[in-house]
Amino acid sequence: MRRSRWKESEIEDMLRELPKLKDDRTKAEVFARIHDKKKKKHWIPLFAGVASLFLMVVLASSLIIEKKGTTNREGSGSSGKLSLSESNEMVDLERQDASNKENLSEDKQENQEFSSNQAKIESKDKFSEMEPRKGEKDKTFEQAIYQEDLKNASIITMGVPDDQMNFIVPISIKLKHYDESDTLNQLVNQMSDIDEAQYGLSDYFPLDIKISQGNDTTTAHIDFPEKSQLLDEDTLFLHSMEETLSYNNIEKMTFSTEGKQGARFAHAGYLKEVDIPHQKNRTYLLYQRDESTPRFLVPSNMGYRDFEEALQAGKGEADIEGVSPAIPHDLKWERISSNGDLVIIHLSDQAAIENSEETLQALEAILFIAKDFGFEKVKFENAPIEEVGQLNLTEDILVPEAPNQVN
Repeated sequence: MRRSRWKESEIEDMLRELPKLKDDRTKAEVFARIHDKKKKKHWIPLFAGVASLFLMVVLASSLIIEKKGTTNREGSGSSGKLSLSESNEMVDLERQDASNKENLSEDKQENQEFSSNQAKIESKDKFSEMEPRKGEKDKTFEQAIYQEDLKNASIITMGVPDDQMNFIVPISIKLKHYDESDTLNQLVNQMSDIDEAQYGLSDYFPLDIKISQGNDTTTAHIDFPEKSQLLDEDTLFLHSMEETLSYNNIEKMTFSTEGKQGARFAHAGYLKEVDIPHQKNRTYLLYQRDESTPRFLVPSNMGYRDFEEALQAGKGEADIEGVSPAIPHDLKWERISSNGDLVIIHLSDQAAIENSEETLQALEAILFIAKDFGFEKVKFENAPIEEVGQLNLTEDILVPEAPNQVN
């Protein structure tokens, strides 16, 4: 607290210098004046109480009116105003409800996305199980079918002309195991179902002929309409049927025209039957129409004197669009020998062999050339690696059953 500038002695001196005051009233007059003031003060609390009561009545009336108005507004619908506490509660509820809806929406969206992705995966898996290779338009090499692949399945092979009809391309379809006596019916069904265009081949099947079993299970009988176009295009037709039936354990074809024995071909003349050779001494090349279609092993149209000559021809360039060598020039050998149904290829130290698609298709071309010369097994000696794809180069390799699997 701030201290006063005046000292007590100074204040006393100043008071002494003030003029003297004198009150001329008597004691009775003074007491009478005090009594009158006390009487006046008795009315002050009463007046204050009345005023307080009046204010309370006014405030109470105001509150009742406000409450009634609020009740009426609430009953009138959404136009009524809420109190501050009620408004805050409603805001909190609305926020919580919006948050719940947002969470539910996100959960629903996630569930929908999961269901959609799951459906796509299941659809893709289902398509893969039904047709794992059909319709694939890439550059992967279609591998051959081996005996071990047929434990619970059978194969149908069809010889289909390429898009320029220069070669007959064998394509194979693996089916669930069926009775071999039903092979020809299965063949006819596949001829009706095949879509050659997706493989870069000619639209050749089905044919306007009837195919049935001949005198035994190794004979196929073919009946022509009277003026079948196939009788005029007999070279292509006979080559296609020989390639087709040779992979399906058929050794002979017999012919008839409108049920009458024999058929007259434009080039081959009148024929009642034709034997199907299984040893044609051919080489194998690669055929691919364009980059959107698969590469296929394709047999040559001509035969060769011996196995080694056919192997060397597999490295040759064919002056035909879409056809290329199946065996690379740097896959070299020093000597070739045979022992019964086994042919032995002694590779040179410079032989380029690696575990790749190109090497696999070259080795499979060699296996099919060996098959065409009547060999059943092939041995690769001095190979720089032990395995190429599924082929074990340290063992004798059984020749495949059929080329160019497409399913």
